[in-house]
Amino acid sequence: MIPEDPNDELPPNLGLTVGFIASVILSIGYVVDTIGTGIALYEANRDYRTAERAAQDQQQQISDIQNKLDQLLGQMEELKKEQDGSRNRYRHKRG
Repeated sequence: MIPEDPNDELPPNLGLTVGFIASVILSIGYVVDTIGTGIALYEANRDYRTAERAAQDQQQQISDIQNKLDQLLGQMEELKKEQDGSRNRYRHKRG
C-alpha cells in the first residue's frame, strides 16, 4: 500500500475556483465579441451613410444638369423664335 503524499492534495474549492475563472474568461469573450459586433455595425453604418451622401451628391448633380439643359433649351427656343420672326419680317418686306 502506498502512503498518501501530503503534496498530492488539491486545495479546497479548486473546482469552484476553476469554474469561476472559466466563467470570467467566457464573460470577457462575450464582451469582446459584443465590441467587435459594435465596431462592425459602426463601419457598416458609416459605409451606408457615405453611399447615401454620394447618391445625394449625384442626384444634386443630375438636378443641376437638368436645370442647365432646361435653361439651354429655353434659350434655343427663343433664338428659334427670333430667327423665325426675322424670316417672316424679311418675307413680308419682299412680298
